[in-house]
Amino acid sequence: MEILKIEGLNKFFGKRWVLKDVNLSFYKGEISVITGPNASGKSTFLKCLLGLVIPSSGKIRFNGEDIIGKSMYRRYFGYMPQNPSFPLSLTPRDIFELMVEIYGKDRVEEPERYIERFSLGDHWERPIGTLSGGTRQKVNAVLALSVKAEVYLLDEPTSSLDPKSSIILKEEILKKKREGSCIILVTHIIPSVEYLADNLVYFLDGRVRFSGRVKDLKLVTRESNLEGAIAKIEDVENI
Repeated sequence: MEILKIEGLNKFFGKRWVLKDVNLSFYKGEISVITGPNASGKSTFLKCLLGLVIPSSGKIRFNGEDIIGKSMYRRYFGYMPQNPSFPLSLTPRDIFELMVEIYGKDRVEEPERYIERFSLGDHWERPIGTLSGGTRQKVNAVLALSVKAEVYLLDEPTSSLDPKSSIILKEEILKKKREGSCIILVTHIIPSVEYLADNLVYFLDGRVRFSGRVKDLKLVTRESNLEGAIAKIEDVENI
């Protein structure tokens, strides 16, 4: 079932055209991986979905309603940024409690299971400024997963995570998918997420160069793995 529909989305920064006529659909119970070269429009697109950047034109529909310029829909979105800017003097518990106030108790689940899975018990009461980069990223994951979201936006989620924590996070992402959530995952590290991906969106120069099922991309590029298929996207006409 379609949950997000993007229609004719454009974004200009001055004379610079960052997003060009983007048309996409995302569905419940599916994982879509967004990738593409640096400066291809991925981050701007994600910020448009979050309401952090207002598009120059076009529509973003969530459950059929245009959400551009609105804010309440964010209660149904979970977000894991690549580089979270947590206040260094606060503890993970402090940040979680702030998040509950923002989302509302009905939209957040207790984090204990995630704390245990990511081995954060000894760090949950310590100031963020005392934690390592990898531990902060695990806190980032716990906070995002604790939201009872219909859509999860994950920006390079495995960045800075050790192999065990990366596997745990991907297990939790698959669990969210089985529960019917829509997951949109932005990454350059394709091999580590290939088995998660139902769909792929490839941005190039602000446009969507490819959007579709991973199996169809492999078929048209005659590649058995996703990384190899992506490498051929720019060489295949009428893809």
